[in-house]
Amino acid sequence: MLHVLESPGGLTDRARRFLAARARAVPFPNIENPGDVEVAERLARFPGVDEGLVLAGLRRAQARYGGLVYRTSAWSFEEEIRFEPWPAYKASAEHGPLGQFIGHGVAHPYSVTLRGDGTVVYRFGRDVAVFPDPDALIEADALYWECESWIPVVEPKPGQSPAGVWEAASRLPLIREGHTEWWWESDGFRVHLWRTFAELFEQERLVKWGVWARDEAGVRAARRFLAGLPVRVDGTS
Repeated sequence: MLHVLESPGGLTDRARRFLAARARAVPFPNIENPGDVEVAERLARFPGVDEGLVLAGLRRAQARYGGLVYRTSAWSFEEEIRFEPWPAYKASAEHGPLGQFIGHGVAHPYSVTLRGDGTVVYRFGRDVAVFPDPDALIEADALYWECESWIPVVEPKPGQSPAGVWEAASRLPLIREGHTEWWWESDGFRVHLWRTFAELFEQERLVKWGVWARDEAGVRAARRFLAGLPVRVDGTS
């Protein structure tokens, strides 16, 4: 399997432009990669695990994403992240063995891991599935990147009430969906609802949402959308 920078596969044009603008590859791994027998021995500690399935997933992730580095403005990071799929497995009652996946420099208290089937799982006391696969994470980062050049109509703030946002936004075309965050777009504006930290840290006050517009026509359309919400533009109920 070729690296994602060489063969983007099913990534959207937006994600390809994002990688071309922001991403680079660094040598990976920079220490000896554990062989299949050693990885299978590590996985044997976890009862009921299909070792062959998890091992195959690890090798695919290492080949496609290993050494990928880029800076992201995603609300989960807002820093440079490094894709480092590695068989340093932690036990999860819900998800089984979770392998190391993304490294980051900022001292976030959570880790980003990879489940055997490719699901991206964040860990902080509890384990929360955030993206169905690494490509979905890249696609989300590409949306944040694109929004950097758009006009913010609602400045996202922690603690904004998401009341009514989901119901109203769900009537718009859904362009990207994770397990804890969603993006909609219509008439030149984009709505983002983010529950990742609210789920991970079990604090509803951490829910965030934002609205961006491509141009002034999009700003007007976004304001019409906001006028229909049962909350004020400042996010209060």
